[in-house]
Amino acid sequence: MVDLARVVAPGSTLFLYGALSGEATPCPGFDLGMPALNMRTYTLHGITRDPERLRRAEAFVAAGLGTGAFVPAVDRVFALEEIAEAHRYLEAGAQVGKIVVTVEHEDA
Repeated sequence: MVDLARVVAPGSTLFLYGALSGEATPCPGFDLGMPALNMRTYTLHGITRDPERLRRAEAFVAAGLGTGAFVPAVDRVFALEEIAEAHRYLEAGAQVGKIVVTVEHEDA
C-alpha cells in the first residue's frame, strides 16, 4: 500500500477497500513523510446499518441496472447439481466477478 500511496496526487483520496485477509491495514503516513492526502476506509456496515444510506444505495444500484450502466461481471455459472464444485471454486478465491448457481424448475 505504501507504493500505491506514493503515487496519489496531493489532496487526492486513497480509498482503502476490503478486509478479506484479516490483517491490519497499514497506514503509510509516517513512512511517506505525512503528505497532504486524504484516506478513507470503507465497510459495508457504514451503509447497511443506516436505513437512509441503504435506501439511497439501493436506488443507485437499481437505476444503474435499469439503464444498463451497471453490468454484473459473471466469472462462472454452475448448475445446482454442481453446488459443491461451485463452493470449492468460491473458496479458492480466484474468481473475478460473481459466481452464479442456476436452479432449474418444472412449471406446475
